[in-house]
Amino acid sequence: MKRFQLQLLGILSLVIILSSCSIKVHSTYDKGVDFSKYKTFCWLNGCEFTYTGPTYLNDSLIREKIRESIVAEMNKKGLMQDDDNPDLLIDFHISMENESSIIYHHGGDNVYQFKSFPDQEVIHYLKGTIVIHMVDKVEGRMVWRSEAIGYMDINPDLSEKNIRKGIAIALKNYPPKKSKE
Repeated sequence: MKRFQLQLLGILSLVIILSSCSIKVHSTYDKGVDFSKYKTFCWLNGCEFTYTGPTYLNDSLIREKIRESIVAEMNKKGLMQDDDNPDLLIDFHISMENESSIIYHHGGDNVYQFKSFPDQEVIHYLKGTIVIHMVDKVEGRMVWRSEAIGYMDINPDLSEKNIRKGIAIALKNYPPKKSKE
């Protein structure tokens, strides 16, 4: 019975860990816009890349990785950076929140025995959010927005590979699929 409980605990722990690693993306856009007309982009603030997020991530290497990742993803989608005559203006914001969860472990052999103070483990993690806005330069209004939320370790791996993966996930719904009416 104890072996079964340990296997069950292991499976439940794995499910919790895997579900907490997923990134949820929510995108909204103006359904009346033909996104195929956009061929160029630059940054919202006078085509100068600016960082908005936690100060501990305001590191020149991390900023450059984020900028390069956004440019690379937009290039994959057929848009080129053009600081002189952009169709779209792009802006992004990052937020990080410290969060924690309590996991209760049953320490005894008898699963039916009530234990008033079960063993507990507190797990600390970060809830990270990146919001990307795209503004039509001519009309001066937002046409697309993506919000990607994910959970990560307190000391996240901010390698170039992971930043590129995160930006790719945040931009996965751009351009929006044409709806069949």
